[in-house]
Amino acid sequence: MFVYRKIIDVCGLCGDADESRHIYEDLLNQGIVPNIYVFNSLINVNAHDLSYTLHIYKTMQNVGVTPDMATYNILLKACCLAGRVDLAKEIYQEVRDLESTRALKLDVFTYSTIIKVFADAKLWQMALQIKDDMLRAGVTPNTVTWSSLISACAKAGLVDHAIQLFEEMLLAGCKPNSQCCNVLLHACVEACQFDRAFRLFQAWKDRKLAKTSIGDHGSRKQSLLSKVRQKENSSHTPENACKTHHTSFVKRYPFSPTTTTYNILMKACGTDYHRAKALMEEMKAAGLTPNHISWSILIDLCGGSGNVEGALQLLKMMRAAKIQPDVIAYTTAIKVCVDGRQLKLAFSLYEEMKRYQVEPNLVTYNTLLRARSRYGSLHEVQQCLAIYQDMRKAGYKPNDHYLKALIEEWCEGVIQDNDMNQGEVSSLNGTDLSKPNSLLLEKVAVYVQRSIAESLAIDLQGLSKVEARIVVLAVLRMIKENFSMGNEVNDDVLIVVGVSEINAKPTDQRSEVKDAIVKLLKNELGIDVLLIEPRSGRTPSRESETSTRRPVVLQRLKLTRKSLHDWLRR
Repeated sequence: MFVYRKIIDVCGLCGDADESRHIYEDLLNQGIVPNIYVFNSLINVNAHDLSYTLHIYKTMQNVGVTPDMATYNILLKACCLAGRVDLAKEIYQEVRDLESTRALKLDVFTYSTIIKVFADAKLWQMALQIKDDMLRAGVTPNTVTWSSLISACAKAGLVDHAIQLFEEMLLAGCKPNSQCCNVLLHACVEACQFDRAFRLFQAWKDRKLAKTSIGDHGSRKQSLLSKVRQKENSSHTPENACKTHHTSFVKRYPFSPTTTTYNILMKACGTDYHRAKALMEEMKAAGLTPNHISWSILIDLCGGSGNVEGALQLLKMMRAAKIQPDVIAYTTAIKVCVDGRQLKLAFSLYEEMKRYQVEPNLVTYNTLLRARSRYGSLHEVQQCLAIYQDMRKAGYKPNDHYLKALIEEWCEGVIQDNDMNQGEVSSLNGTDLSKPNSLLLEKVAVYVQRSIAESLAIDLQGLSKVEARIVVLAVLRMIKENFSMGNEVNDDVLIVVGVSEINAKPTDQRSEVKDAIVKLLKNELGIDVLLIEPRSGRTPSRESETSTRRPVVLQRLKLTRKSLHDWLRR
């Protein structure tokens, strides 16, 4: 059992939870019942999978192995990882019931874990209630316990409560670690209490210096304390003042800032780029290495001051420091470029991301898609539609309505000089906003990325009359912009309105789409439209001739090359 337990623990250290399950199954196949220690190691290694953990817990009970305190602690850990507050409360109550029968004794790990469950869920009052239960049971909180309690109040935005708990921790003689201090600083920053964060940081550093000074002059320590006591006695200092002095002395704990500490303080700089830069230099002087977050914050602050060029220079310096920019750094730089209306730089950074195989996230895509309030050229439309397609392929759900509105505005620019019924177009748009626009945008993306030299056949099947209008106008705008650059139209343009069966009456939707497109082309643009007589879309086979199914036909419109040339020259 000892060997099996150790091998399972090694699986956990190597991150191979599946192998630990194979070892467990091997034991069962041999007819061996694992002991409590093997079971505990197994559920600990698989704590990230709550369903499997609970399955093993039930198996333990079925085979007659009684869970111990470590088992329940690991179950609470699994609930914490899964965010299952309800289940954690049930397990905690079960353990307390067992404690009332003296079957188990809750330890500091149990209390700390359940407090962390409530802290992560921002249930700070319940976390403080557990602390009271803990003290009544005679269990002394440790650093992890206090950190979780402070975190519970910090996440709820209760900075004063968090600082009060921090003071209680010091009075209890428990030394805080860097993580605990970072949580407190982060709470101040999230509450926009930037000055308070810096005051706390400076006070902690001063305490460290004071501690170091006392250590360096050990021979003078006792005499200094004696003089202080004599002075207190001679001046008849009240008891409260002695306590205050004692508290001040206790607070001299060793504090070692981490990279995270400085990152939090850099966020507290607000818009002061130079102060943040000075903090990064102080970080380096302390022997710490700025990470991706450090550089991203500095890039954001630099761009926030309007220095787009400086922000891009920081991105280069980041790479020169042997830190490859990640998606956060790139997205921050892209946002800086967008805010500074340097859109070409923003899109070039996006292309650079892809070259370095850095996967964009949802914020990256949305920042780029919302970079423009309108489209001025075909190239800009092609850029954004390419990003839109990349976004969909990556599994993100884009805001189709926003992009559709910009595409529609760009398309309507084809006929901005013509007389048109604006009221009718506006009312049509209003009836279409509730529908998903993915099909529409995908069709527009396909057509506007084609060359004018290609033979165009516009397929409007499945589109409403408003969507069909946008697609046709998008193609015509593409043709118009390419023509202005010297690219001639080489072929007719065919428009497929819909598919029906021979001798079948056209549906209302197909008829509406056809009438709307003919009206658009003839009345608003002055382009001649030819209605191609329906013909069979396939050659009937013997089997189809004997069946009752009628052949499929295409309803098509044709824009001749000559008619398009006349329109373009006008």
